[in-house]
Amino acid sequence: MEAPTLSAWLQLIGRDGWRKAAMDSAAGDKFDALAAFQEHVATEATNGARGSGSTRERLFDGLMQGFDALQAERAAVLAVWKSRDPGVAALIAGRAGWQLRRLATAAGVDVSGVRGQVRLAALAALALKAFGTWRQDEAADMSGTMAELDRLLDKAERAETQGLSADLIGLPGLSSLGDRLSALLPFSGRPGD
Repeated sequence: MEAPTLSAWLQLIGRDGWRKAAMDSAAGDKFDALAAFQEHVATEATNGARGSGSTRERLFDGLMQGFDALQAERAAVLAVWKSRDPGVAALIAGRAGWQLRRLATAAGVDVSGVRGQVRLAALAALALKAFGTWRQDEAADMSGTMAELDRLLDKAERAETQGLSADLIGLPGLSSLGDRLSALLPFSGRPGD
């Protein structure tokens, strides 16, 4: 989708809300616009993660660059979020996994094997939790979002160095995922089990 069309859709969505936004011209539909915007945000995040520094620093930079892209279209993003449209949820979820994998790989995260899949699940939960903070963060500099992302990445880093523990990350749902994965892996038990 061309930038002027995407910009027009985002302005309409921000002004009228997701469900009421309608464009008289046949220049693509709002789902096309949403997919293009999601790809734009993901590309910005991936580019931000390609910098220098530790993996944690690169994840921080990448995620914050993604939040910068969201912030530029805050009204539209919040309108889409508030719509609770199942089609929107399906579109975003269907693309998010690959986009998070690109971000993680650019930041230097090993996403291979079962452990890599757990890392990606943890990153997805972390990004979603940070997104929740961003939605509530009305500061122009996103200071609350930065602080929460920093805290979440600290927890994730400790989980990685002290042993992968979803409880340490503090993200709902990952504990049961970790338990289920551990039960499936014959080598994952504690010594003496």
